[in-house]
Formats: sequence, structure tokens, C-alpha cells
Amino acid sequence: MATIFETVKAQGDCSTYVRGIESTAGLAEILSWPSSAFTLFVPTDAAFARLSNDQQTNLFADPEKRSKVLRYHIVPGYYTANDLLDRLFLKTLEGQPLRVWSSISEVPLGEREIATYKDALNYITSNTVTTAVRESITINGAHVIRADVKVDNGVLHVLDKVLIPPFTSL
Repeated sequence: MATIFETVKAQGDCSTYVRGIESTAGLAEILSWPSSAFTLFVPTDAAFARLSNDQQTNLFADPEKRSKVLRYHIVPGYYTANDLLDRLFLKTLEGQPLRVWSSISEVPLGEREIATYKDALNYITSNTVTTAVRESITINGAHVIRADVKVDNGVLHVLDKVLIPPFTSL
């Protein structure tokens, strides 16, 4: 296997994020440490393309802002999609938390609704994780479109949206 940084570089559809990591002092080195564990939420190039041209320019022209946004996608520790189902928040390398949400978070526990939320209820009652439940995971509203890419020093999940820390404007 490879490190989390090497794997992100090889993804092909995440080159904008890789460019940001490479142009931010120390970040590529941190993600290459073999003895550490990180969970990386990587936005695709399409996610960056959804930002306006001005937002993209502002993000990549300001080293401090770029570092803040990129570090907001990195969580110390190893969290697979199954682990994310048991979390509400994850503290990022940037310092602020990410909000984890899934269909499990919306399961009403009354008898009438049980049939409607069968997959989520199975997770709650018997720890059975289905593809539907795993695919319902969102991070700050961004959908996890590819989960559990396991590497030597962590795991990465590919997102359909760029995560912007609170109180940060692009």
C-alpha cells in the first residue's frame, strides 16, 4: 500500500486538492508520515469547479486561507464509513469540527416508522450496515461518493463538495 498523500495523488479526479496540498508548506509531509493515522475527506475536481472563479482564485492565492481549508478536510485518527455512523462530530487538523450525518440520524424509534427505515433500524438494533446506510453519510452536507480507500497511514473518503470552515469566506 501507499501513504494517504500518494493515494490521493493517484486518484485522478482529485488533482485540485493535490495541487493545494503540494503548495501548502508541510502538508504533504504530514500526510506522508507512515507512523500516523489520518482520515482524509477529499473533494473531487468537480467539487472545486462548483466554486466560483473568484472563490477558487481567493482560495489558492491566500496561503493562510488555503492551509485552513485543506486542513479542515483532515481528521487525526482512522475512521471508516462504519465508524462514521457512530459519530456526530470529528475534530479536524484545522481545529474546528466536522458534522457527520446519515440516514441513521433521522430514524424515528416509534413502531409505525420502523418499516420505512429498515436499513437504518437494522444498524441501530443489530449493527448491520447496508450499502444504502453507508451511502447516506454526509460530512457538513457533502456526500461521501467513494468511501474507505484504505492506505498505510489512514483512510480517505471522496466528497462531492469542498468543505469550508465556519467563519471563513472565500
